[in-house]
Amino acid sequence: MPIIEWNAGYLLGIVEIDKRHKQMVQLLNDTYDEFRCGGEISISVLDELISYAEYIFNFEEGLMREISYPSLPEHAREHESFSGRIHEFKDNYKKNQNTAIELLWFLCNWVTHHLRETDAELGRFVEVRNIQRRIKRKT
Repeated sequence: MPIIEWNAGYLLGIVEIDKRHKQMVQLLNDTYDEFRCGGEISISVLDELISYAEYIFNFEEGLMREISYPSLPEHAREHESFSGRIHEFKDNYKKNQNTAIELLWFLCNWVTHHLRETDAELGRFVEVRNIQRRIKRKT
């Protein structure tokens, strides 16, 4: 049973990012499954989740720079805040594995909010930009 059910509401319309987001949700679901089966989350699974999130952040921010996305600074700060918070959770989890539920709750809420709100803005920006390009080509 997944903690996040992937659906069309998470799609941005940017194939490269959508593919990576779907993989991130799968990793989060795998982490949740591991917890449900054993009551724990391995540090290696957490490391994989963190590493993949940071990979996505770097990819997104590179794209945002390339297209001169005006909200890049705010978006990047949100990524940075997440990275700092998840590293705190990881450090706390190493000391006290009773924080697994709190960690999973944070990940689930952050990922769903970020995809539906912050990343959705990027998707809308790219969509408008693409429409403007098509109109410009026709004129």
